[in-house]
Amino acid sequence: MLLEALERYPYEGLTRELLSLGMSWVVMNAGLEPDEEELADALEGALTSLASRINAHTSKMGRNDRSSFDKVLKAWLGRSAPETYGELFELVIKETIDLLREGKIDTEESLSSVKTDKNGTYLGIEYNREMAILPAIIKQPEYYERQSGFLSPTTGQKGQIRMDPLWFSFMALGFFTGFAGFIGGKYYLMTKPGIEGLWPYEVEEVIESGILPLTGAGASGRISLSTEEIYEMKLAMKLAEEGRTVPEKVYPVTLHLISLEGQVYTELKTVQLSLGELSSYMAEYVRRIEATSVGGLPLLVELKEGGATVRKYPLWALVDIAERELRTGVNGDGEMLAYIFVKDLYRAVNSGKKELIRDAVFRLFRQGRAVLEGSGRASGEFRKVMKAFMWREHLEVLL
Repeated sequence: MLLEALERYPYEGLTRELLSLGMSWVVMNAGLEPDEEELADALEGALTSLASRINAHTSKMGRNDRSSFDKVLKAWLGRSAPETYGELFELVIKETIDLLREGKIDTEESLSSVKTDKNGTYLGIEYNREMAILPAIIKQPEYYERQSGFLSPTTGQKGQIRMDPLWFSFMALGFFTGFAGFIGGKYYLMTKPGIEGLWPYEVEEVIESGILPLTGAGASGRISLSTEEIYEMKLAMKLAEEGRTVPEKVYPVTLHLISLEGQVYTELKTVQLSLGELSSYMAEYVRRIEATSVGGLPLLVELKEGGATVRKYPLWALVDIAERELRTGVNGDGEMLAYIFVKDLYRAVNSGKKELIRDAVFRLFRQGRAVLEGSGRASGEFRKVMKAFMWREHLEVLL
């Protein structure tokens, strides 16, 4: 039932990826052919599992979405639209659970009804003579980037996808599942294109041990995308701190970076993430550094951060400096030494070749020695980190 329903959806892109993530919760907990009660229980269990991110900050709905959802929710539920997209998604899922238990949604009829005509695409059946439009934060990135086959502005299908409460709930669950933060006014969403190919037996491991740890690390660490190398490094570092190992079958995942540019939500970047080699290296780094000391003290470096003193692993501190170099630049004609090293190490680790890791580390040590001996230009913070970085004990950890 669920697999056939998703196959009827006619486009590739973000919407399909969110629908498949949302449906995956039902497959995990109720199989591919759930009845109404099983479907309601699965949706409720998913909401419980996703509680922390459901309460996370999301943006306010724009005027057009607010007006549209006011009309729809008054017909569906007899109430006005809430302020934010997160509140909207949570509300519709909760009410859909009640509608299923009250026998007001025919699951089989809804899932078998996918239609496309000159006015758009319709997922499910009208409830109280209304269907909900796809929200702007999902619709507009696909429309303006033409990620999928629908919505070519002048010649293709009209720019609208309409959904009944059940289909909308799947999309909303997918949004919460893939939510890796709303950071600096930008949405970070991670998806697993083709995850339905892992239904029904492998999907639980991919969601529970893969997508949720990855998105949770991104959100809790408030990791933003400056470059792909630094984003992946910081994500792998966060997973290592938490002692999490993501199964190789989870990769690659797709990161969608969505921002409100003017009056339009735009997909700024789409990145394929594969952290297998990086995660293994960072986990081993943490394991070794926790077992290492210098003069009986932990192998950490002290830095000022927002007026407070923080203690970090030397590699963590260097990645932070690299990110600041990108954001603020360096003084005079100095090089972005931290960023150059981080990029070199990223490539070396992903190659899986120990000799490339050794070459990258020794190259930084040569540059670091020049800085510390006064023949190179660098900030005081970089100098302090390099002193800790070049301890013999730390070299052994790196290699």
